[in-house]
Amino acid sequence: MSWRHKSYDEVPALAVRGPELRTALRTVTAAWMFGTVWMVCVTGSRVTLFCRALGFTDFDFGLLAGLPFLATLGNLIAALLIERTGLTKHQFLDFATVSRVLYAVVALIPLVAMLAWVPSLPARWAVWTMQAVMLASAFLAALSVPAWWTWMGDLIPRRIRGRYFAHRSRLSLLVNIPVAIVLAVALDSLTRFGSDGQKLPMTMEHQPLLFWCVCGIFVFSAVMGTLDILLFRRLREIVPSSRESDAEVPGTLPSRTGKLSLGGSIAQMAQYIVLPMRDRSFRYYVTYGMIITFAAMLGSQFMWLDVLERLKFSQTGTDGLFMILAPVVGLIGCKGWGRLIDRWGRRPVLIFGGCLTVLSVMPYFLASPLTPNPSFVAGAINAVAAWVHGVTGWGSETWLSPEAPVGAWLIMSTSMLMGGTGWMGVQLAQNSIILSFADGRGRSRFIATHAVLISVGGLAGSLLGGYLAWAFEWLKTSPIVMGPFVWNNYHVTFLMSLLARMGAVAMAVAMPEPGSAGVTHIMRYVTTGIYSNLVSRLFYPLRILGWRGSADSGGQSPPGGPPELGGS
Repeated sequence: MSWRHKSYDEVPALAVRGPELRTALRTVTAAWMFGTVWMVCVTGSRVTLFCRALGFTDFDFGLLAGLPFLATLGNLIAALLIERTGLTKHQFLDFATVSRVLYAVVALIPLVAMLAWVPSLPARWAVWTMQAVMLASAFLAALSVPAWWTWMGDLIPRRIRGRYFAHRSRLSLLVNIPVAIVLAVALDSLTRFGSDGQKLPMTMEHQPLLFWCVCGIFVFSAVMGTLDILLFRRLREIVPSSRESDAEVPGTLPSRTGKLSLGGSIAQMAQYIVLPMRDRSFRYYVTYGMIITFAAMLGSQFMWLDVLERLKFSQTGTDGLFMILAPVVGLIGCKGWGRLIDRWGRRPVLIFGGCLTVLSVMPYFLASPLTPNPSFVAGAINAVAAWVHGVTGWGSETWLSPEAPVGAWLIMSTSMLMGGTGWMGVQLAQNSIILSFADGRGRSRFIATHAVLISVGGLAGSLLGGYLAWAFEWLKTSPIVMGPFVWNNYHVTFLMSLLARMGAVAMAVAMPEPGSAGVTHIMRYVTTGIYSNLVSRLFYPLRILGWRGSADSGGQSPPGGPPELGGS
């Protein structure tokens, strides 16, 4: 059955309002709770360790990070399908479901190594097989993304989008945190150590329980991700009367009539790139997105490898940074970012959030294996562990060994504080920008072009990061040591990422956005608020004591004395 038959059998809606809208928004939020579990399962330290067990090199990690961006060429095909059919629901459902199911195929790779006549792991065939499966999954996801954004652009009222996505993000983090904790603690408990106290290599031979547990997590993620998509079946297709047909958009071919040849399809997809770029604001937004995505992907995979392999963090310590501390900080700040977007626009949020992402790179250069450990921190944590063990009998009496890199972890926590806040603001502002594209003429092509061009930056950053890590791999055995600081090949990618993030902030400063507040206006507003609150609280005890001058002076301060403080 075609998407058109499926959609019109359910009777599409021209608009969703009132109780039906509230129910639909709750369903979208509830679906992402399952999606959050899927996202946690397919990211984190477990994925990095699993890839190392398959035989990934540093360049392979960079290539793996770039595959989703390469796959976004599927956005152009998705936009073509949307404009020819005018429908989005079943395009999203069909492609996204298969994309999530493919994560279960990843878990079959080691099973094939056991049952088939192929080289045992680690092996290059396993590396390329995983890369191929991940590329297929990312391509199918790219076919579904423009449909989802177009659908949500019709569903979510423009006036509440910033607050809605902020609220949705906060609720998802309430699921993210406990799932990440459970997975990290469970995998650490299955990790085997040698007689010298060092963790054994992550291979099927040395870590069988840990390895097969990770495979089970991938299967579980496929189930949860599929449930996320299936919940959207409860929502109605929306075909608003204001949505233009393709014939109304210059440079497109009529939809729903006749067949489109391969050459015509390619020509139309090429127009999807050219026509949106005539919009000046769109060019600025896309250029900013390309730069910030390039900067983020330069060192994204190597940040995990740096803390796992160089700083020797456990899976609990690593996931505690990236998947618990950073999201919690984002949870605290997302409501404020949402209000700033709705009140002042997206450009100021991109600027302030971008500045925080620049600062978040600095701790990677300061933390090292030689960082001194504050003994009182480990002592306090072990005291809590002993108390918990004495009261409940659960766990061990010590959670941190004397060799635990506590000092490096504390330094890295400052990166999560700044990065978690900054990236949340950038993400919410980017979401708002994408939805604004979905409001206009030729909506799907703007979304597709935005995704494709931004992916150019992401792919370039991933490949360049992988190349730099591979080219400077000699720094792993001969790192640069300056006092307590130790820098290896991963820090080359961090340095490049730092410079690119600064360029993104400069681009955001020059970005046009009619109706947004100026940065100087916001700075005056914020500093005035801080000054007013600081002064009122600083002199509050004096106000209680009634320091208003002597009664003989009629309430005026004596000559040379302090001014009246009652109105501060």
